Amino acid sequence: MAAPDIHINEHLDTILKGAWESNINNQSRWVIFSDLHMGDGSTKDDFKPNSELFQCALRDYYLKRNYSLMLNGDVEELQRFSLDVILKNWNLVYKLFDAFANKNRLAKTYGNHDLQLKVQKPPYDYKMSEACKLSYEGDHIFIYHGHQASKKYQLQNDLVGFTLKYFANPLRIKNYSVSHSSKKKYKIEKRAYEHAIRRNQISIIGHTHRPLFESLHKVDRLRFKIDQLCRDYLISRSSNQESIAHSIKFYQAELEKSHQIDNLKNTNSFIYHHNLAIPCLFNSGTVIGKRGITCLEISDGKMRLIHWFDKNISKKYLQYTGYDPILLPNTEFYRMVINEDTLHYIFARIKLLR
Repeated sequence: MAAPDIHINEHLDTILKGAWESNINNQSRWVIFSDLHMGDGSTKDDFKPNSELFQCALRDYYLKRNYSLMLNGDVEELQRFSLDVILKNWNLVYKLFDAFANKNRLAKTYGNHDLQLKVQKPPYDYKMSEACKLSYEGDHIFIYHGHQASKKYQLQNDLVGFTLKYFANPLRIKNYSVSHSSKKKYKIEKRAYEHAIRRNQISIIGHTHRPLFESLHKVDRLRFKIDQLCRDYLISRSSNQESIAHSIKFYQAELEKSHQIDNLKNTNSFIYHHNLAIPCLFNSGTVIGKRGITCLEISDGKMRLIHWFDKNISKKYLQYTGYDPILLPNTEFYRMVINEDTLHYIFARIKLLR
């Protein structure tokens, strides 16, 4: 492992010590969303395209199943819009948040794009903190937005916000933040990963908009998926082999696209220079994805990476084997488990491999 970044580790330790805490067990249910970037409801609002999908998922799935809701930073896009405007235009979304809060089932952390809520007290009375810590049978899940693992973000945040609000937004210049830079994403993830290893815990972040499960980027997950399908092909009936072969080609194409998008020069970087990736880092992704929403669920003693999508926008997961999308009744929205593992197994691997 590379030499530790002492300053970042100390900063994250301070946040961990001050985190809001809650005990969970196998009956507990949490869903973690990050990076909504709610704006003014116009075409400049990144949240708008997936807003109906997000509201249906909260109202018709998570609220009905007694999940607790974790909003892990950058919920409001306060670097481009005023809080009053956001509250007015997304009143129905806040009513859903209220429904969780009224059941004492909502927690909210600060992100770099809504950091001013620390000093500008919002009209809602939600449980807010820099970070949260869920304790599971003596082990810990540390949840924070992720910008805290950046050396420069705190110092630059005010200047960035001023530039976006008074120059970029009026001129309709897109906000190309860390989520558009593979190099910056990797640095954030690497620091969060190393801190999680040293504290023997699971860490869950957002910020980079890139879903991670057990420290693995999509590229690594696709490789494992292809390998498993090749094994399945050999032991399957001949009647199923054609379908499996079709899926392998699909995932190969997905893998090639991921390489091109991220311009990968060193694919080993996604396991952070370890021979085996220690499964301590997770990322819930974002609500503003082009093909839908990703989030993390903790329920039944398991962690799951979930993809919600509208079949009118993305049909590819309905056409191939390997995933099992489930239709949300009376909608055209689907919930799909991308990966899952038990918390017992994840924590055991962390302790054995570190």
